[in-house]
Amino acid sequence: MARVRLNETRDLPEEHRRIFERMEERQGGVLNIFRALSHCPEPMRRFMRLGSWLLEEGRLSPALRELAILRAGWECRSRYEFSQHVSFARRAGLTEAQIRGVGDPTIQLFDPQQMAVLAFAGELSRDAAVSDATWSAAASFFDEAEMVELAMVTAYYNMVSRMLNALEVELDARAAADFEAVGAPF
Repeated sequence: MARVRLNETRDLPEEHRRIFERMEERQGGVLNIFRALSHCPEPMRRFMRLGSWLLEEGRLSPALRELAILRAGWECRSRYEFSQHVSFARRAGLTEAQIRGVGDPTIQLFDPQQMAVLAFAGELSRDAAVSDATWSAAASFFDEAEMVELAMVTAYYNMVSRMLNALEVELDARAAADFEAVGAPF
């Protein structure tokens, strides 16, 4: 059970209810992450804006972005974050074996560019730093803007993962089913 109440639309101040109403209209419901974060509606709105940009407007390919996100979720042991992005990863073209393999990547599952992204996201998530060797490996595939974006994506989803862990937000039903289906090793 979450450590904070998972708000419903009626629990929000009137001026912020439209956020949940739009989610209900577009997605058929409100994810538990937003129900928890809605205790601070203005920061939540800004949090969502950055997350949307990283997901929809960045220069990294969707598959590489999702590998960084999954690795961050895995390293932070955030079942919620990892499970939410299983469906994104599938849509980006990652296989079930690749999704399961982000915690212990091998060259049999991932190409050299994917391995560089996983190493970068893994080190940054685990050590709060990236070694020169890991930076160089990733930089051999990306320009400086893409390197900054890779760092931003990884850092943002570390924040998300750690916040979800602290709040103990429960998995949403669809994501829980995805998590079980891929058999992620948590």
